Amino acid sequence: MPAARRGHHPQERTALARQQPYFLVGSPRSGTTLLRLLLGHHPALTACEEFEFVAPFVKAAAPGWPCLDRYRRALPERFDVRLGNLLPLPTATTFPALAEALLWRLSRADDTRRIGATVHHDFEHLPRLWPDAQFVHLVRDPRDVTRSCAKMGWFGNAHGAVSMWRAAQRSWQRLAAAVPAERRLLVQFEALVADPVAELTRICTFLGIDFDPRMLEIEADTTYRRPDPRHCRSWRTSMSARDIRAVEAELGAELQAAGYQPSNLPPLRLTWLRRAHLRFDNRWGRIRAAQRRYGYLLWLGRVAANRLPWPGLRRYVQRRWDAITLRHLR
Repeated sequence: MPAARRGHHPQERTALARQQPYFLVGSPRSGTTLLRLLLGHHPALTACEEFEFVAPFVKAAAPGWPCLDRYRRALPERFDVRLGNLLPLPTATTFPALAEALLWRLSRADDTRRIGATVHHDFEHLPRLWPDAQFVHLVRDPRDVTRSCAKMGWFGNAHGAVSMWRAAQRSWQRLAAAVPAERRLLVQFEALVADPVAELTRICTFLGIDFDPRMLEIEADTTYRRPDPRHCRSWRTSMSARDIRAVEAELGAELQAAGYQPSNLPPLRLTWLRRAHLRFDNRWGRIRAAQRRYGYLLWLGRVAANRLPWPGLRRYVQRRWDAITLRHLR
């Protein structure tokens, strides 16, 4: 097979992209960055970069395909597309062809490495584009996920972040109902950090390759450290009792269905008044977090840009916002 790198013909990239890609899926803050870095250090796999700009568009356009011209106009405005050096966009005459070309370009692979990507949102729609793809679902204790989301400032409190974890779980349930068992694998973050060699070996076997010790050498060229059991269930020591009880009350039986046991704290009853308070606290907390990170003037500028019909102002504010976001990414 001829070598296939970025400079090769789009049809050649498309043919290679159809050789059964794999996708790492799960909620944000569930440890997917750590796992994708571990996978990317295997000489037979690509870097498994984040690929969030396809599935939501497929979802919005279902049962058809997104309008290609509108999609091509929307992508340059996305932070992740610019960050992934995907501009100018590949040439393609259909949406599926463009999606495959983007996956190939993002993966930066050649014919010796298998293409893969990480997707956190709406990933149950990926089989429409890649019906033979394999899926690795990483799930983490929702108390750790929600605590981390609130710490990042994405939500004002842990209760508000339950929606993000729950959306990923339901996306996986829908995908699992449509994809044969032999093409999907469930991995718990807690098992990964407790015994990384065993779990990575299990993932490699699923992907049809052998485990390589170089997968654990992520400290040499990234800011991440090797899996550490101390990162497991940190909610026990760093999450308030109020937040734990609120998350557990919101999830109910979903917590145990995902393989996690409730704490020994007294159960919390979510009355309408308490829910209203939690929603207000979440909304206000997000506003305050954004103002601290981006500054009051830029935050105010973004509010105005989203309400005014001035595309130039919106682009200017978004670029400044993205630059600050990039400094806080980890």
